[in-house]
Amino acid sequence: MTVQVDIFTLMIFLLLVIVMAFLLPMIWQVKKTGKEADALLGELRRELIPTLRELREIAERFNRASVTIEQGADKAENLLESMNEMSDTVRHVSKFLRQDVCSFAENISCLMLGVRVAGKAFLKGIQEKGG
Repeated sequence: MTVQVDIFTLMIFLLLVIVMAFLLPMIWQVKKTGKEADALLGELRRELIPTLRELREIAERFNRASVTIEQGADKAENLLESMNEMSDTVRHVSKFLRQDVCSFAENISCLMLGVRVAGKAFLKGIQEKGG
């Protein structure tokens, strides 16, 4: 029975040695990895907060720029509408000058010609009666 206890004790001892041989380096590696992770997190905290502030400022600048662009687009739209109205006015004036003024000038010319012919006929009638 003592042999069995010695063998059992030896197996437990070998098992503990094997476990310690693998477990201790793993524990050291986990501890080292934990320290590195803490250092990395600390560095990320120091760098992340200013980066987030800069991103917030960039977003605010972008929002202000988009508002300015929208206002400029509205002004450009108003300018285009005004130019469209001006072109319509020019088109109407041009149409008036081409059609109405020409027609008016034609009517005046015809009236003047009619008055001239009537005047000559009147003068001729007076000369025939008098002479």
